[in-house]
Amino acid sequence: MKMKWFVMALAIALSLTGCGGGSAQQATGQPKTTESSGKQEGNGLITKAKFEKIENGMSYEEVTKIIGSPGELLSEIGKKGEKTHTLVYMYKGEGTVGANANFTFQGGKLVAKAQAGLQ
Repeated sequence: MKMKWFVMALAIALSLTGCGGGSAQQATGQPKTTESSGKQEGNGLITKAKFEKIENGMSYEEVTKIIGSPGELLSEIGKKGEKTHTLVYMYKGEGTVGANANFTFQGGKLVAKAQAGLQ
């Protein structure tokens, strides 16, 4: 069951990566949200070097501190506080046109990451 949620969240994140512009609302009708905490450095774009520093088990706050900006929430599954609560964030990247990275958090910890075109 846990793997089912994870695979579903990852599939949604990867399919939405190519979707830019348009409405500022998620499929649920709620406005897109971003979160931030702690001191951040950099221009907010993720590089391949930053991507490689990020490891499974890190919190969203730790990832945000490395990248230097909050991510764009692409997907949320489950209820906050539950083990299966899953969030998928996307960060714009440095590199080729459309460069980006996606991070999937479950139960408050990073469980998967993916990138395209980062340099």
